[in-house]
Amino acid sequence: MSEIRVNKVIDEAGTGAVELTQGATLPSGKTLSGAGAINVTGSVTAASGSFTGNVSVGGTLTYEDVTNIDSLGIITARSNLYVAGETRTTTISEKSTRVDGNTATLTYAGSSANVAICTNPSGNITLNVNGIPTDSTFDNHTLTFAVIVNSTGTARTCTAVNLNGVSKTIKWAGGSFTNALSGVTTSNGYTVQSFSGINTVGSASTTDNYEVFGIVSGGFF
Repeated sequence: MSEIRVNKVIDEAGTGAVELTQGATLPSGKTLSGAGAINVTGSVTAASGSFTGNVSVGGTLTYEDVTNIDSLGIITARSNLYVAGETRTTTISEKSTRVDGNTATLTYAGSSANVAICTNPSGNITLNVNGIPTDSTFDNHTLTFAVIVNSTGTARTCTAVNLNGVSKTIKWAGGSFTNALSGVTTSNGYTVQSFSGINTVGSASTTDNYEVFGIVSGGFF
């Protein structure tokens, strides 16, 4: 076996990286390290390993048959993150967005918020939830989202929900909007309206397959 001993390897032009045409193999006990970044457009497969920094995933990250996943940094999944087993968290938060006016729009995927805070509505709120996946990988999924309304003397509430542009009839707790508001102060302070989109058919191909349930809590001053 021959060896090549050099300090640095660059391409023929002297301006870029070399191409490992047949790939590369690291012997047992050796590491690949550096202060830069590793960009992979294909797949990354690791039988075992650890990360001490931040992990950013632009595509799909799937964990299967793994006992523990410990992250000392930040795991950012800009697409889908699937964990086949149990997920345990020490803290959790949902991103919110401030809305002016009477129309709130949330986008399901990406870095969009899951909670709309309507600070100065002049009428009842219409909530649009866009970007809900419609491929088979989203079959049998449930959506959760919320609207927080600040009322200052006149009751303002979210009375309309559209999923991917499809108008949904809200099934309120207690059987009606009136019953859902029973005992809740909505004319002043903050009102929280929590919604669940339940896919009662299974297929995610259309948001016609979702039922929307609504719960109102209020009197937060």
